[in-house]
Amino acid sequence: MTKIKTVDHLASIKSYEGVKSLEIIAEELNIPIAKIIKLDGNENPYDPLPEVIATLSSLKNISHYPDTLSSNLIQGLAKKENLEVNNFIIGSGSDELIELLIRAYANPFDTILSVSPTFGMISFLSQVHGIKYVAVPQQLVKKDSFAHYFLDENQFLDVARRSKIVFIVRPNNPDGNVVSEKFIERLVSLPVLVIIDEAYIEFSNFQSLAKWVPQYENLVVLRTFSKAYGLGGLRVGYGIMPKDIRKVVLSIKQPYNVNIAGQKAAISALSSPLVDQRIIEMKKTREWFINQLRLLQIQYKNFWIHPSEACYVLLTFESPEISKNLFKHLYSKGILVRYYSSSDMINNLRISIGLQENMVKVIDEIKLFLKRGN
Repeated sequence: MTKIKTVDHLASIKSYEGVKSLEIIAEELNIPIAKIIKLDGNENPYDPLPEVIATLSSLKNISHYPDTLSSNLIQGLAKKENLEVNNFIIGSGSDELIELLIRAYANPFDTILSVSPTFGMISFLSQVHGIKYVAVPQQLVKKDSFAHYFLDENQFLDVARRSKIVFIVRPNNPDGNVVSEKFIERLVSLPVLVIIDEAYIEFSNFQSLAKWVPQYENLVVLRTFSKAYGLGGLRVGYGIMPKDIRKVVLSIKQPYNVNIAGQKAAISALSSPLVDQRIIEMKKTREWFINQLRLLQIQYKNFWIHPSEACYVLLTFESPEISKNLFKHLYSKGILVRYYSSSDMINNLRISIGLQENMVKVIDEIKLFLKRGN
């Protein structure tokens, strides 16, 4: 029998690895799901918003196809952001919008640019569509208890001039750093499509760049309901973009990309007063967690903390053995954090911010691990 050959460029693609489900992990560890502390996916640690539960409980007409434009949700977003309806498009998570923008604007001979490290879906989707992906490496700088990734902005801008699409994650994933508005101003002055992924902007002390969109023909801002609104399982994201770009993206979007449950849940979440309250609590917990880590760093001095403007904290360890062994130790206790196998990230662990009581357990286990040696 003849084996059908795939598209040439797919042969070298490595599948994107998402996080395991709680059911699978509970079975592996022989631990009840309720005992697992899941801090590996930057998910919202709180129970679903009561408004969302009420909305999903009263769903009707699910035998009908959903509104192809998610019109009611767009109207709510436009009012909230004080922008025009025609600046918004809804996607099945912001991942779908990243892919649609790549499909719409990148030819096979073009270059898509970002930094390293950053959100892996950008490089993955670029490769899926056979587009050259370039990542300008950031330099790791350590000072006292802290570390941060430093981007040579002039070098990046030089490469951007030879690119078609530029992605900037702000705050960046995995480190939670926020590039300056001045840098973005320099970037959008170039003849390139600039896409700012603001999946974690609600947890930041910096302002969203959504209000900038009407001023530029080449600026797109992506947002999501997965993080601050806690709807990761329903896959709802949105893009804020110039009307001409929106028109192009709509022309290639699948008609029923966001289901009825996702649309209605997002609408109800948008007006919930609990969202801001929970963000405030998570930011307080983040600062407490960083302070506790700093006390441990001062004592053991074998890791560094990345200041974060997002709902996670990245740690860089003295050696890959320490990060891997700590990951295994936490995993054995039912505490899930993000471990990296790529050569440029093997010294790092990323820990999502969970409920305060769970972060106390994380600190206790890190303290125990460091105390006994690794």
